[in-house]
Amino acid sequence: MAEVNLEELGLTKIEAKVYLSLIKLGSTTTGPLVKKTELHRATVYDALKRLMEKGLVTFIIKEKTKYFQATSPEHFLELIKEKKHELEEKERLSQEIVKKLQQIQEQAKIKENAGIFQGKRGVKTIFEDILRHKEYYSLASSGKFKEVLGVYFDQFQRKKKQRKIKARILIDESLKNSDYARVIHGEVRFLPKEYSYPTATFIYGDKVALFVLTEYPTAFLIESKEVAESYRSYFDLLWKRAKA
Repeated sequence: MAEVNLEELGLTKIEAKVYLSLIKLGSTTTGPLVKKTELHRATVYDALKRLMEKGLVTFIIKEKTKYFQATSPEHFLELIKEKKHELEEKERLSQEIVKKLQQIQEQAKIKENAGIFQGKRGVKTIFEDILRHKEYYSLASSGKFKEVLGVYFDQFQRKKKQRKIKARILIDESLKNSDYARVIHGEVRFLPKEYSYPTATFIYGDKVALFVLTEYPTAFLIESKEVAESYRSYFDLLWKRAKA
């Protein structure tokens, strides 16, 4: 029972065994200690060294021989006080770290923003932003981009190819043999009509762009990692159901 209690006070099993043996033997050399503990001499020396560092063992030299003895058991109370102080300091530091992490998290949330882009120039601004990324996903079921953007649509496709931008694109199955489908650079799949989407959606980086392609087009750009990941998951679901 005593050994268990000593281990609970921070000693290892070997340290507890050596300390208890010293308590019983009183001032002694290592010989009787090795015999009583039934441990290897080197193991006993290592344990004594650690116990001395903790202030639980001391020694005196008599006729060039070291005699070890256990200090008062009350010293454990001092050790506990030191541990308590260390824990309080760790708690204080932990609270500071948590506050800093929370500040970083809040700053990350602030980075989530949205914007509205209107007209052909606004749509082109987003397309130029897409070209600065290595890949994107597109749910552009209606195929109106070529009609709305005119010559720029073909330029966008050429730039994608030149910059080796990877693209996965979903469009309506009714456009399978159209010029629109043939000119698109990227991996294209076709969605059944029941999955037709009212807006065109582009997902790239931590951004999601939603396009309403009327005569005067409007785009909504959302910058949010969580939103982008959510849209990617939905896109992946549709991609699996689409036909090549």
